[in-house]
Amino acid sequence: MPATSPSALRQPLLALGPRLYEPVAPKPLTNPELIACDGDAAALIGLDPDACSTGDWLALFSGQRLPQGCRPLALDYAGHQLGRFNPFLGDGRVVVLGGLDTDRGWLELSLKGAGRTPYAREADGRAGLTECLHELAISRRLADLGIPTARCLCVIAGDEQVYRQGFERAAILVRLAPSHLRFGSFENCYFKRDAEGLRLLADYLIEHHYSGRVQADGDRHAALLQTMVTDTADLIAHWQAAGFVHGMMNTDNQSAVGITLDLGAAAFVPDDLDSGRRDAFVASPVDEKGRYAFGEQPTLGLWNCNVLARALSPIIPAEALRAALRTYEPRYLEQFEARRSAGRR
Repeated sequence: MPATSPSALRQPLLALGPRLYEPVAPKPLTNPELIACDGDAAALIGLDPDACSTGDWLALFSGQRLPQGCRPLALDYAGHQLGRFNPFLGDGRVVVLGGLDTDRGWLELSLKGAGRTPYAREADGRAGLTECLHELAISRRLADLGIPTARCLCVIAGDEQVYRQGFERAAILVRLAPSHLRFGSFENCYFKRDAEGLRLLADYLIEHHYSGRVQADGDRHAALLQTMVTDTADLIAHWQAAGFVHGMMNTDNQSAVGITLDLGAAAFVPDDLDSGRRDAFVASPVDEKGRYAFGEQPTLGLWNCNVLARALSPIIPAEALRAALRTYEPRYLEQFEARRSAGRR
């Protein structure tokens, strides 16, 4: 169903309850201006790209005005960052506005750089124009390659300035994704010993995102984990065949629905590198030890799935956890070889 108005937004994430999010209103930009728009992404929600530059959509995307009934929120999650667990993460500068039923299925809209949330800690909650344009360009390239990814709809800039290795305009990146939930969402509940929250998250994903692939009866939670492991293996096989480097494969950046999420540090391996230097290529300067180098991504995908399995251990039997994890490697190898062979033809 094409989106004709921001008033069509719905917020089913509210069903997860306040243990998993905080309501928050975006902080508006002053004198907002559309800088860039991905027309293909706009078409996913039935939106004319020109509509992003004026009227109700610009007011929404710049944080200046919310439609009646809009319930924006920031998601709470934990995660392993460079291998170390951090229980205090969450969306520090992202608000999920809600979602839309489209011809391509359910898509959520979020604003990155829309100001501080309760999870911002010492950060300013803003995004710089440079990083927003970088993420839009990477998401467009991933989509062109057929790699599942959060889509960047547009970039809006205002009069405000942020300091990011120098002063630049503050901007908001508007993103589309079937879900913004991540492995770290489950880690958050596990850390809090919240088995009910784990069930709630798992059942929400089954109902809203995996209903055609995971049956609601039987051991549905074990089946969900199996599907998430499979989707993760497929995704990283896509990455490796295309030479894509995520840059920061923390578990809080690993999507619960098998898409490429959080592209701020992402890059593609330069074409002029030999195989050894390709494998060692690192996209993020923060990754000083090369944990998330290109050649390490398949292993890190399995590592992240192990973390997810541990988080789900209160609601899934141990043998079912092990069975799901054992499928990762053969699935990855099968999918990688298939995509590499297709690329040679």
